[in-house]
Amino acid sequence: MEERRSANGGAHKMGHSRIISGKTEIYALFGDPVSHSLSPIIYNSAFEHEKMDKVYIVFKVGKDDIKLAVDMARTFSIKGFNLTMPLKEEILQYLDELSPEAELIGAVNCVKNGGGKLTGYNTDSSGFGLSLLSKSGKYPSAVFIFGAGGVSKAVAAHLAMNKVGKIYITNRNQGRALSLADKLCCFKQTQVEILPWESSKWGNALSESDAIVNCTSLGMNNKGDLAALVPWQHIKKDALIYDTVYEPLETTFLKKASELNFDTVRGTSLLINQAAAAFNIWTGREAPVEVMKKSVEEYLNATCRI
Repeated sequence: MEERRSANGGAHKMGHSRIISGKTEIYALFGDPVSHSLSPIIYNSAFEHEKMDKVYIVFKVGKDDIKLAVDMARTFSIKGFNLTMPLKEEILQYLDELSPEAELIGAVNCVKNGGGKLTGYNTDSSGFGLSLLSKSGKYPSAVFIFGAGGVSKAVAAHLAMNKVGKIYITNRNQGRALSLADKLCCFKQTQVEILPWESSKWGNALSESDAIVNCTSLGMNNKGDLAALVPWQHIKKDALIYDTVYEPLETTFLKKASELNFDTVRGTSLLINQAAAAFNIWTGREAPVEVMKKSVEEYLNATCRI
């Protein structure tokens, strides 16, 4: 079947074919590893649904190759790209401008190429906010965060920028948690308290928190079990339990929370909403969130990655 184009040049799929032409705009993911990434599934489903003549692909890029990759993006007019490990901090020195959140966090996962000017954003941060608000409609007063890595930095920064009153952070490496607290010290309306990685020390903080967020890798691909560490009896019954891990779709942490009748949020919510934020930055249009969500869940189910 042939492809037709609208007056504005957008690609229209005819039948089940999709034609990539010389006019097709390219978006990409840089990082290593990238072969496991769900980003092509998410973005290409959105581009196709919105009849946009765009395609999203991945490039394996290590730290030693980041400058070459950025030069390539400028030279070949890649319209936008995402960064994953180990490049979220390495990319900073090659960008022309940073969004306020990216500057605060010190990490970028989304770049827009505006005629050769590269602007960095952190959509993990804004995506978390979108996800949280779509679930509860408001920001919590107090949040308990497991972890102090890249995702935790994005989550904590967004909460502080939106004047959440109290953030508790616990991490296996307490130095990283203290470093994160230092980044947030300029937000006077937000109090940050660091707790040791000992479940016996978490009770009071958990009892005061309206949302509990797992930003560690515990539970990813069924490795590690955060649920076994949590003193569930201390958590308020109306607290929201949020996991940033999306493989499997329901971690043991979320399964236990559901068994105890807590309201939960899957990691796919952050995955989709951070991608939706990037889609909006790149295209200036609202992302088809439900389409993106469906594409990911269908893929994960079809490939037994649940």
